Amino acid sequence: MEKFAKKIHFLNNISDVISDKELIKEMSENIRRGDAYVLKKVIDTNTINDIIEYLENIGRNSIPNYQKIEYGCSNFHRINKRDERSHVKGCFHQFVFFPWNQDFFDFFELTKTAYKLKNLLSGLPENKFLGKKPEDGCTSRIAFQFYPSSQGGLNKHRDPVDYHQLSVPILIMSKKGKDFHEGGLFIEKASKEKIYLDDITEPGDVIYFNAEVPHGVDIIDPQKIYKWTDFNGRWMLLLAINKLFDNESIADAQELE
Repeated sequence: MEKFAKKIHFLNNISDVISDKELIKEMSENIRRGDAYVLKKVIDTNTINDIIEYLENIGRNSIPNYQKIEYGCSNFHRINKRDERSHVKGCFHQFVFFPWNQDFFDFFELTKTAYKLKNLLSGLPENKFLGKKPEDGCTSRIAFQFYPSSQGGLNKHRDPVDYHQLSVPILIMSKKGKDFHEGGLFIEKASKEKIYLDDITEPGDVIYFNAEVPHGVDIIDPQKIYKWTDFNGRWMLLLAINKLFDNESIADAQELE
């Protein structure tokens, strides 16, 4: 049965949510049906601004590269200009971190509460996949994505729901109306109407929705002139659990356009 977006819920204090088993059960059932939840102010904006500055420096001053997802691989950043090798075509600058590598911000500690809620909503132990070694052919993976104005976007698609996850939480890092003005993250209703999540969220909010609901990123400020190293556009963070490159038991993302 195809999944589509339905109702949006807003909740405060993610720590209280995690301790409420009945609420988590209700959230999981609603997400499976197509509802989405916005957890407010999970990461403070000062920290987000510091992270953006750090990533911009990496993006300007080191060569983009790519690593396949396997145990022990390096953190990396890459530029994806609708790469033909991608299951879902898009245009973005991605910065990837793995739990077996150390980083200045201790990203996996910073986002641990959001990851734990992700696991609980999936019916998993709260610390599943969060160790320094992969489990069951999967690992946690932090992926910051920057969508440049005039080019940045991601085609409509569905991500797999399987034993590893129900939702791929997204941390909002840019403010629509300030950092960018057109386009952005959407989920799609059965009527094909798009719900633009950047219109109803603030930097620091984390969104949980069913990964099988059609979603994508419409082109950011398509009329603007852009230079990659200016970093004008939209930032976000994917709190993913990814299969290792040789794990064939989980399906790939499915592009819908």
